Amino acid sequence: VIFDDLKRLARDTTFYLKLRREFDARGAKVECPNFTFEETPEGQFIETIIAAQGELERKQNQRQVVQKMKSRLEKGYWAFVAPVGYRMGKNPLHGMVLEVHPDDAEVVREALSGFAIGRFKNQIDVQKFLEEKVFRGRKHHSLDMVKKMLGNPIYAGYIEYAPWSVSRRVGHHEPLITSIVFEQLRERLAGKVTTYSRKDN
Repeated sequence: VIFDDLKRLARDTTFYLKLRREFDARGAKVECPNFTFEETPEGQFIETIIAAQGELERKQNQRQVVQKMKSRLEKGYWAFVAPVGYRMGKNPLHGMVLEVHPDDAEVVREALSGFAIGRFKNQIDVQKFLEEKVFRGRKHHSLDMVKKMLGNPIYAGYIEYAPWSVSRRVGHHEPLITSIVFEQLRERLAGKVTTYSRKDN
């Protein structure tokens, strides 16, 4: 088995050692143009150090990426894949920012508003509506994904990401629904039944 660089073998020390043992158990020979494998205590020690260095670099790169993405979120910019109804576009002032999707936005707005006012009685109805209108029958939205979409503050123009402790703030993107509709959605998801007139939307 030939690897162009030792770091390409694995960038996790524990997995690297396990993979090497599996190769040895099967009698496979591992070669690398920039490293000579030696079956000696010293050679194995150096090999382990290089594997650990690769893991360190991977984690450092990951930390830098997370820091940059978190900074974007804190400034009101979405830093991940655009949710359905939006797409990522390049803005000369803001850089990469969420843009309203020309084909899907109206459908998503109708789905959110429809659930908020009770037009769609449950999340299954929303799922079927999205599959018919946006995905043409392809099941890209599980019920869990539909629930997350219905409670996503992005659609009301906000940015929030709890896993990184980024609290809710106004985003630099166009909302698809009003804050009133968003509160209606939250109440519906919480099981509260409230009657609203269409003018509230």
